[in-house]
Amino acid sequence: MSALERLVRGGLTIYEGALSCAVAILSQDNELSDLERRLIGLFRDQFSPLSDLDEATFQTALERGIRFVSENNLTNSANIPAYVHTHLAPIITQPNHRAELYRYAYALAMADLAVDEGEQVVLSALVNVFNLAPSVQQAAEADVLREFYVLHHAIAATALGLIVVTADGQVQQDELDHIREARGLLAPIGRLDDLQFSLVYDMALNIHDRFLLDPENREEFLNNIVANVLNTHELGLQAFEYAAAVATADTDISSAELRLLEKLMETLKINDAQGLAIFARYKARVKTVDGEPHE
Repeated sequence: MSALERLVRGGLTIYEGALSCAVAILSQDNELSDLERRLIGLFRDQFSPLSDLDEATFQTALERGIRFVSENNLTNSANIPAYVHTHLAPIITQPNHRAELYRYAYALAMADLAVDEGEQVVLSALVNVFNLAPSVQQAAEADVLREFYVLHHAIAATALGLIVVTADGQVQQDELDHIREARGLLAPIGRLDDLQFSLVYDMALNIHDRFLLDPENREEFLNNIVANVLNTHELGLQAFEYAAAVATADTDISSAELRLLEKLMETLKINDAQGLAIFARYKARVKTVDGEPHE
């Protein structure tokens, strides 16, 4: 029997089962995007059986997983518990594989820095059906947060740049360019090469366009994610300088961007002499506010 010969129950192999779960968790609030397909591949080592597959075999298994999710309407969270019980539990039987699948699913859910309601349904079904002990669940989540610590910081930092650019409802090319060019100001993205930053930028843009165009979501993201991820005084100063550099890239700043920077000082807890000095330095290069000469 070949490694990918289909198992009787559900017609899924262990590989296709894991990948259908990955597709399901990323499809709870929208169709699977090209970026999300890439992430499923990039995070595949979280589930060790997938690590042994060559790329062609992996892609074949992924296509089967995508079709399975569509054919069984697994974008409807109400169908998830039965799917885990009927199709995953019989083929993913080893305790270490069950823990790894939870870790894989959690890593994908956290790619946008937060677990949403639909993703939580999938994670809860895995815990309940697989009978994962709380210690196993907690260890898996801790492993993900530790392994992807740098990535999560980089995504939050880049999303902050995008929030600044769109704060006034207008997107200036100089500011967009500065999200990349000024990244050396902020350690989590300053250490990335161009290829790595491109991936992080795409992930941050996905978060921004899906969630952060809404003012309430933006404020919640700044207060509950950016502030908690960039949570040291030094990172706060760096993040604020990065935001100020992006906002003033074209020597013009809008009133909305100014208010955002003022709010950001409070959010990052840098409303002190160092933070004010950074603010003053970048305001000094501003020539116009809302297009009008700045005194």
